[in-house]
Amino acid sequence: MLSTFDLAGHVIGLIVDRDLTEDTLDEIIAGIKLKLEIHEKVNVYIELEKGRHITFSALMKGIKFKYSNSEHFDKIAIVTDSNWFQNAVNVSDIFLDVDVRTYDLKDRLEAIQWISL
Repeated sequence: MLSTFDLAGHVIGLIVDRDLTEDTLDEIIAGIKLKLEIHEKVNVYIELEKGRHITFSALMKGIKFKYSNSEHFDKIAIVTDSNWFQNAVNVSDIFLDVDVRTYDLKDRLEAIQWISL
């Protein structure tokens, strides 16, 4: 199940409690697009629960979506204990004009506070 919540009008929060596949990413993208119908720019919080993994194809699709829609993102917080996912996100966002930060699950409250501003 994919859980969503709003922290503020322009912030969408997503908690992924299954492996992050292309199908799951399609659900995430659909939620973001709905929010973009209301707000020109959004902040996105994505938490991948402990023990869940991301497929390489989902990672590539997510990077493509971020780059092709970067003008609509202000901040993105990725919360996961997957070191390789955090590193991939950090490397892929070097040339992106969006403030992207990764957090460990234990630091989720810090991530929520940061993304809500």
